[in-house]
Amino acid sequence: MTVYVAVAFGLLELIDILSGPMDLPDWILKAVIILEVICLPIAFLYSWFHPQFSRKLRNQGFLNSGSEADLDIQDVELQPDDMQPDDMLPDQISTSLTLAKKSTDRPQSLILGVSSLTVIAVAAILYLFLGGKTVPLKEGDWIVIADFENQTDEEIFDKSLNTAFALSLNQSRHINVLSRERMQQTLKLMKVEHQETIDEKTGKEIALREGVNFYLVPSISRVGSQYILTVRIQDAVSGNTLNSELVYAKGQDEIIRKFDLLIKKLRHNLGESRYKISGDNKPLEKVTTSSLDALREYSLGVHYINSADHKQAVDHLENAIGIDSSFTAAKVVLGSLLFERFDKDMGRLWLEEAMLKVDELANFEKYNLLINYALWIENDLNKAIDYAKIRIEQYPDSPNQHYNLGHYYMMQGTYEKAVAEFKTALRIDPNHILAYTNLNWTYLHYLGQMDSALISSQKMIEYRPEHAWGYFYKGSVFAGKDNLLEAEDAFRKGRDLEPFAIWGLFRLASVYRLLEKYDEAIEVLKEMLTRYPEKIDAHYDMGLAYNMLGDQKNARDQFMAFKDACEDWMNIRPDDPHPYLYCGMAYTRLGNREAAWELGLEAMRIDSTNHLLFAEFYAVQDSVDKALDQFEKALQNGYRDLSWIKLMANFDALRDEIRYKELIHEYFNSD
Repeated sequence: MTVYVAVAFGLLELIDILSGPMDLPDWILKAVIILEVICLPIAFLYSWFHPQFSRKLRNQGFLNSGSEADLDIQDVELQPDDMQPDDMLPDQISTSLTLAKKSTDRPQSLILGVSSLTVIAVAAILYLFLGGKTVPLKEGDWIVIADFENQTDEEIFDKSLNTAFALSLNQSRHINVLSRERMQQTLKLMKVEHQETIDEKTGKEIALREGVNFYLVPSISRVGSQYILTVRIQDAVSGNTLNSELVYAKGQDEIIRKFDLLIKKLRHNLGESRYKISGDNKPLEKVTTSSLDALREYSLGVHYINSADHKQAVDHLENAIGIDSSFTAAKVVLGSLLFERFDKDMGRLWLEEAMLKVDELANFEKYNLLINYALWIENDLNKAIDYAKIRIEQYPDSPNQHYNLGHYYMMQGTYEKAVAEFKTALRIDPNHILAYTNLNWTYLHYLGQMDSALISSQKMIEYRPEHAWGYFYKGSVFAGKDNLLEAEDAFRKGRDLEPFAIWGLFRLASVYRLLEKYDEAIEVLKEMLTRYPEKIDAHYDMGLAYNMLGDQKNARDQFMAFKDACEDWMNIRPDDPHPYLYCGMAYTRLGNREAAWELGLEAMRIDSTNHLLFAEFYAVQDSVDKALDQFEKALQNGYRDLSWIKLMANFDALRDEIRYKELIHEYFNSD
């Protein structure tokens, strides 16, 4: 039995090894497994009964040979005490011998049977649960994938094979693949600009930069009508090839199907067991498409999404679905893109159609669809969060999934949970710019934790010094701490990196106003209006700066421009309280307090819950007590953007009030 199991196990391994180089059909391995399973009980029965049958034949031969006279008296059992050996008949001796043999053989047979079953079980466990030992890669380790080297000069393989490779390998929970976005970020840090292709050399440099031990180099070549798909596992430090796998496809129609075989072999070589592979490996043609043309269009669509060319992306995704109407993954991406940016109704239709085939998707894409559908179509944020948690359980080392869950927690208003998820994303990927942005925004806008925001913004600058928003957040922290000179320095550095970032420019102008640098404030606000004429707030702040300079004419012109824009806004959105209050502030600055008060009453009638805005309105009206009442309600309801409170021009009238200082101390003294 041991020999049978050993031979069976060895045969499976041999076929697995030779299937690629010899281009063996997929059915051979399946046929051998079925044959071995069928033969297993036959071998077991043979190994169990053959020794007993042989002993019976030997016993019969022994008795027939007349050798009973040679028996020792100790070999005869189960005889009466008063019977002597000489008194026993030959048939009694034979019976006693048989019983004695059975008695001694039973323990031996039991041991042999249990041993056989143990060997079978161990062999089966080894085959199913033992991973390959090609490379010393641990579960959860990261790898870099270079782009496919297309040696065929056939354009249909450009990008499409990269997408197929990533989609197939991402089904594995055993390894983590460095995302395309993260590799592009790494290239920027390496001062490598405008390089779309990740070749073998670049892949190695990215792996070394990111502290990744191994990178994969896939390629496709052609000999006659036969294609050869190859992937090499490379050591990032030495550049040596540790292992390579290849499969053959007899034509383009076989390439996607052969991809699955290649990925299975690769995953096993990277240490993943066959059991895990079988559980997390849906055929590529089912989770995507069986058409290379459709896959290429889909790949181009994803490429243009990453390049922020969303109209081009829509065209290519629609082409992919036109080629293969069952391409569910393309419907998910197209539906999400349309819903977010172009046409919510059409996006909803595509997402609803994709939901009909949700179980055909690979797990990663499946839960992506379930989350988006719950969030956008069902408007069920809690359900989306539950799905996001499931996806994180399956892919715990994906920084994007932790970032997404943190974003959903922000939407839910559970900000401490959001902070925890953003921190986890940054622990996995210290360069994750969106996680930094949302973490800083949560500290500043929702929690009012200035010290935490300062630490986070400094880390953001350390890891992403080329990004302006780290400086903008740092400037906001210093503004909240009344350190205006440090705030000015940080905002100016941010503007140098991103000259037309509205949020940063507006706060820089506010710092200049508080530092009494009114000319500088006016120049910044003019820059804003030149680039973004729809940002009418700049007129109001410019009017305040001109007023401080004593230039009443220009101040009035700016307040008038702001008032006119707010009146247009009121006509467009008569049920929105914001334009009424803003217009009322402009009227107050222009000296028409009665008209301003009427607008304030109308805004109160529409919606009285925007307490911070009403606090501004009352402050401009010099109704200090009412302004502080509304300010306190805003703080009680959770408003925590201390930096903006300190920068807000309309609050200048409140800053010396004792009650104002007490409220600031009460709500912002716990960080």
